[in-house]
Amino acid sequence: MIHFQPEQPALAGPYCEAVDRLRSVRKALGLVEMFEGRPRRDPDGITFEALLPLATPALQECADNRSVAAAGAAAAGIEALIGTENAGEKTHPAALKVLSEALRRDLAGIEGLFAGRA
Repeated sequence: MIHFQPEQPALAGPYCEAVDRLRSVRKALGLVEMFEGRPRRDPDGITFEALLPLATPALQECADNRSVAAAGAAAAGIEALIGTENAGEKTHPAALKVLSEALRRDLAGIEGLFAGRA
């Protein structure tokens, strides 16, 4: 089973797992783009890693909850891609597009929390 939980948190503090999960979602997005045959793009948006420690506890909790959902979706999507590949089938381009758009939307939504947009 694929998971995007780090073995050891890179940061200390109550927000470290959320930051690590979001970094993993960014890596998953890079994998999806690789499946699409495109060069990896950096997600647009603000750098939440620097802002999360400064956030209120409620905002940190919201970001943490949303990062759990985003990481779960990323893991499920990557698992499906690998399963299709292992079965010797080609992933439909529309499925790849939907997955990459969903991951970008999740990241943008979480980062939007810190910009007051979400």
